Amino acid sequence: MVAVTAEELPPTPGPQAGVTITGLGVGESVVTVWRLSDDVREALPGYRREPMNDSSFVTDYYVPVNRPVSYEVEVISGPSGSDRVTSEPITVTSESGWLMDPLIPQSAIPVVGERRADGDIYLRSQAFASLEYQGDVSLFKIMGSNKPMALFGQRMAETGMDISVGLQSAEENTKLKRLLRSTTSLHFRPLPEWGALDLEGSMFLASAMVRQTPVNVTYGGKLTWWDLPTDTVQGPAIKVLTAAFTYGDVSILMDTYQQKQDLMAGKTYLDDLKSPLG
Repeated sequence: MVAVTAEELPPTPGPQAGVTITGLGVGESVVTVWRLSDDVREALPGYRREPMNDSSFVTDYYVPVNRPVSYEVEVISGPSGSDRVTSEPITVTSESGWLMDPLIPQSAIPVVGERRADGDIYLRSQAFASLEYQGDVSLFKIMGSNKPMALFGQRMAETGMDISVGLQSAEENTKLKRLLRSTTSLHFRPLPEWGALDLEGSMFLASAMVRQTPVNVTYGGKLTWWDLPTDTVQGPAIKVLTAAFTYGDVSILMDTYQQKQDLMAGKTYLDDLKSPLG
């Protein structure tokens, strides 16, 4: 019988959730893993119609924070036929929102609502001031009628969303600059209490233009502003591959590989993936 459980994983560096799937049966199953949060059901990137055998462990690098989240495993085909099972909800906690490159989870940078220390990257007052929801409407003027005909398309998700930030740390400014220069695709996880715009907890954004303004750096200060206008886009469909624990890590943290083998004696491969240090 198919079973699915979800758990909060240690943030390395950003918040993550782990999903354990068991009971698929011996043989190949075709599975889609869905995340349920904010009344939205969306497939995890890379886990739509994914082949699995008996059991699997999935890491959700995009899990919303401070919101109830559950995961649905849809078995499309397999040794035991089709099935659909949903986990108990969990809440991944965080004191900040997060901004990262969608394909590099290790690039995650915390963002706070208001500055508490010089090292904070904080939202400026203009952030989330307004949102646009564009719809595709084409008008055609008809001879003899004072009312044009219209063809309507679907209204799009949020556009013109401003997530401008400020900071007073040269180190954090370097991290943010490195992130923004390396990609025009961003993943943003806002906190539920930010504004009254009812933002989803997991948002993929396109940021074509960013502007860096060193406010008082010329005069010996540290304040830098970043203007970040963005549009909501569809998330990536590919699977994120990131080495959580490598042979190099074993070499650094342990004297011999036998110590690693002894540490995991009697445990399963899924246990090793979830907790490589036991």
